[in-house]
Amino acid sequence: MAPSTKTAQNLSFVLEKVDVVKYEDRPVPEIKDPHDVIVNVRYTGICGSDVHYYTHGSIGKYVVDKPMVLGHESAGV
Repeated sequence: MAPSTKTAQNLSFVLEKVDVVKYEDRPVPEIKDPHDVIVNVRYTGICGSDVHYYTHGSIGKYVVDKPMVLGHESAGV
């Protein structure tokens, strides 16, 4: 496959701290294994756990102590 001349973007929804989120362009993952793929994500859902992290900053013993990317229920091609 020929290298792309298009600049890739990995826009992420990042929880900075309780009630503070921002969009941030993060590095695009690299293909390191023949079985790896990069998915062009079109939509991502925010689940109840993400909302809980946003409103409380923790779930059980896990406390968000550094920026955390929210959303893990994605669809794309």
